[in-house]
Parts: sequence; structure tokens; C-alpha cells
Amino acid sequence: MGPGPGSARNRGVRAADRLPSSKVKIPRTGEGPDRALDAVLSKLDPDDRAVVQGALERAERTEAELRHLADHDSLTGLLNRRRFRTELDQHVSFNARYGGRGAVMIIDIDGLKRVNDKLGHQAGDTLIRRVADILRERVRGTDLVARLSGDEFAVLMPQTDTTGALQLGEDLRSKVAEGFPFASEVEEATISVGVTMFGGEQRAGAEAVLVAADEAMYTAKAEGRNRIVLFHAPGENGGRARRAQTTSALIRDALTGNRLSLATQPIRSLTSGGVERYELFLRITGDSGELVPASAFIRVAERNGMVQELDRWVVGQALELMGERERVGEPVSLHMNISGASMTDVSVLEYIERRLDEGEADPGRCTFEITQSAPVEDYEKAAGFADRLTEFGCEVAIDDYGAGFGPFRYLQRFPFDVIKIDGTFVRDLPRNDADQLTVKAIVQIAQGLGKRTIAEFVEDGETAGLLREYGVDMAQGYYYGAPVDAAEELAPEPI
Repeated sequence: MGPGPGSARNRGVRAADRLPSSKVKIPRTGEGPDRALDAVLSKLDPDDRAVVQGALERAERTEAELRHLADHDSLTGLLNRRRFRTELDQHVSFNARYGGRGAVMIIDIDGLKRVNDKLGHQAGDTLIRRVADILRERVRGTDLVARLSGDEFAVLMPQTDTTGALQLGEDLRSKVAEGFPFASEVEEATISVGVTMFGGEQRAGAEAVLVAADEAMYTAKAEGRNRIVLFHAPGENGGRARRAQTTSALIRDALTGNRLSLATQPIRSLTSGGVERYELFLRITGDSGELVPASAFIRVAERNGMVQELDRWVVGQALELMGERERVGEPVSLHMNISGASMTDVSVLEYIERRLDEGEADPGRCTFEITQSAPVEDYEKAAGFADRLTEFGCEVAIDDYGAGFGPFRYLQRFPFDVIKIDGTFVRDLPRNDADQLTVKAIVQIAQGLGKRTIAEFVEDGETAGLLREYGVDMAQGYYYGAPVDAAEELAPEPI
């Protein structure tokens, strides 16, 4: 029947305020990319055309590396979440059709936040890299390793049995627990490991497999960490389902009980140093009074169809705040994040338009961030959503640029004003040649198209200096200011 859909070659390896109306909008449909670009170039005067062509040529020279980075995590060189999910889909489908068994392992670093808080993000990054190196060294040649998020990894083990999967999990756990004697910043760490099997008599889809492995990992953490837990039946994930229901209840209670709030972080000009705009972040106040970041509940909100309601709440609060500032002569420019689900929901677009019509907020000061790596089911609808926002006078920013798929082609699908360079390319910029090359290429593309750039996750002056040298327009991160309560930070000054 031939080999499965994955092979050793698939394993992760290290990868090396608004402009005038002259902005260029690239056609998205109706003709191929080359013809579309020719149509755009033919409308430019010779000097502008030379600038754009030069940027495109430089982008073409780095296309292979950008394509690699679109599938890989820049910090570790491992596969990213999107690519891992694609590979898992293929393997699950292959096993369902031809037979065989495989396993998925979810691995979470215990206490990474404590390391970051105590020793700094550089120490945390060192820990992440060392765990990634262990995973890369210990897995089989046919296994796939990915970094799913900040402290979470995944391993796909094709054609293995339960014994083999648990042996590998225990090998990884014990190796990490040995510590890192040659690491001056982080000497010890542990991991919690969740394992689930797929194939055989089971017919669970890729999402069910991931949920089951995730549930097993959370069980390992709940039972004391530094251990491995096997989830036997992906179709019977009662514990994970209960946790999802609990999170859904948290979101619903927050919406109905006035427990949603906004944090804000300044975005500064790298030329003047002044604050040009602010980004808003959604928070929920938990049962114990703690602030829960969106990263802890946004996936459940997307799965349960609640994310559109959250997006509407954020937009409503933002426009109300902007209107208050306009009335007292203190206008402010705000960035709001829009989920992939909202971009294909006409009711969300209608809500935004109605609030802009009825309120006092200046649309030109509204920037809607579209996350490049967010799942979008209908790109034409999403592009129409972005088109309508720009026609209304709002800005559109492509967030997390470089972290998702087909970076340059993405620019052809959406009208946009700002590119936000994904923070994974910025955090280690002074020490990573590949990140420097990527940031330079993104800036060249943006400048050639007449767009502005923002760098995220700027944590020190050296990084800020490099970004300024490369021509990045704006930056945000802890070096310029940590997120703080928006109601206090952005409240109009009393008259």
C-alpha cells in the first residue's frame, strides 16, 4: 500500500498614521498573481514602479526561506501548529482508510511562566530551545515534532503502538528531568506529557485526537506534573468536554455579568518615539478576581460560536472610548483584533458599521487587526469584510505576519494598511540571522507597497535599534510599556 503521508523529511529543522490615498491595492481574484501585479505596476509612475519592482525582486530571492518560516516556529525551528495540524489530518485519514495505528503526544513545560517572571524571557527562550532540542534528538526519524504555542509541543508518531508511544514519552520526560547542567540560566525543568492513540478500530478525526491528547496532558498536570498520562479513547473525552463547558460558562457569565475588560499597550513611533496608537486586549475576570487573558479562552469561544459576541463587545467598548476622547478634543487611535469567524459573519460587519454611523469615533483612527494565522473558512467573504472596513475609512492591519501560510500571497488576498511583524521574529532579533533576514524582507515588501510596519514583542533597546535601522515604522512590547487597564490608561482627562 506504500508508505504513510509523512516521512523524515517533514521533521522540523532550524530556520536559518495612515498613508495618503496613493496606497496600492492588489487585485485578489479574476486573474493570476503575475497579471494582477502587472496591472498594478502599469498604473504607477516610473519611480514608484521601480521601487515596487525592486521590493518584489528582493522578496522573490527570500521566498524559499519565507515559505519555510511559514511552516515552522522561528524560535525552535520545529513545525508550527498549522503545519502540524495539516500533517495530522493526513495521517489520521490515511490510517482510517488503510489501517494501522499511530499516536499523538502533547507536551507542556511545567512552570515556564515562573521562569519568565523570575529570570526573564531570554531564560524562558533558552528553556524552550533546550526542550525542543531534546525532542528533536530523541524521536524516530519518521516522527513529526511541532511547537504549538509558548510552552506546548506536539509529537506525531505514525505506525506505533501504545507501548512504543509510552516508552518515547517516558524517555522524553526523564531526559528533560535530568536538567541542563550546561545552562547557566535554567538548570532544571520538567514536562507534563499527554498521549492518545488513533487508528485501528477508532474513527476519531484529527480534532478529536488533539483534544484527547490535550486532555491527557492537563490530567498529568493536575496529578502533580512531571508525568505521562495515556488517554485511551479520543471519542470519549468527557473530562476535556467538561473543561470546555466550564470555560463556555465563564465566557457567558462574563458577557452577562460585566466581567469583561480591556487592557491596552502603547504602539510607539520608531522615528519620534511618541505613542501613535494603542492595541486593545480582551480579559475576563475569573471567579477569584484574577484576570484571564484571551489566550486561555479564545479557542473555546471559537469552537462554541461565542467569539463573534466577544468581538462585538470589544468593538463597542473601543468605539465608545474613542467617542469620549473625541468629545473632549483628545482623539486616540486604537487597534482591535477580529477573529477569523467574525470576518465571515455579516452580522459582525453590520454591527461595526452601525456603531460607526451612530457614534462619534473617527473611522480613520480605527485599526482592525486580522490575524494571518487565524482559521478563515471563506477567504472571499473575509476579503470582502476587510474591503468594506477600508471603504468605511478604517485601517486594516495584518497581524502575526510571517507566522501563517503563504506570506506574500496573503497580501494579494486582503486590502491592508499595516503589517504587524510576528513577534517570534522580533524577540531574538539581535542574535538570530534568519530573523534579521525575515524582518528586512517584510519591511522591503511593505515599503514597496506603500504600507507601514509594526514590530511586536520588543523587549530591549538593542532590538529597537535594529528595527529602526531596518526601517520599521512602529513598535510595541515591554520595552515600551506593558499592557495596563484600558479604562484607566485611556480615560479622557477631566475638564
